[in-house]
Amino acid sequence: MSLFHKVMSFGSSLKNPLKMALVVRTDLKMTKGKIAAQCSHAAIMCYQESMYENGETLRNWVLTGQPKIVVKVDSLEQMKEIFDRAVKDGVTAKGVMDAGKTQLEPGTETVIGLGPDDAEKIDKIVGHLKLL
Repeated sequence: MSLFHKVMSFGSSLKNPLKMALVVRTDLKMTKGKIAAQCSHAAIMCYQESMYENGETLRNWVLTGQPKIVVKVDSLEQMKEIFDRAVKDGVTAKGVMDAGKTQLEPGTETVIGLGPDDAEKIDKIVGHLKLL
């Protein structure tokens, strides 16, 4: 039995491609491991929310390989603007607040997750941001 799971891409003929975006604050100077953990929290939170709010979209996203992008912002204010825009546009948006057990103060807002949703909708919100 393999330790690794191959990401399969079934149904990639969807009319509208889907994706998730993870938006990371670079002003916090988090380590790579901390960023990975915070992004994982955001992805799981978006997945859970989508189970109840966007089940069909979630299923299609899973079947098409769970595409994601990770982008960066320079400030909390910029991250909040992205979050507010997503909510306004009807895109699932979940924010991560750190527990404060390692590098950051408790309650520090680190990452937001958006989607999964139509790639075009996600790109309208975060397309201007640089990849991490």
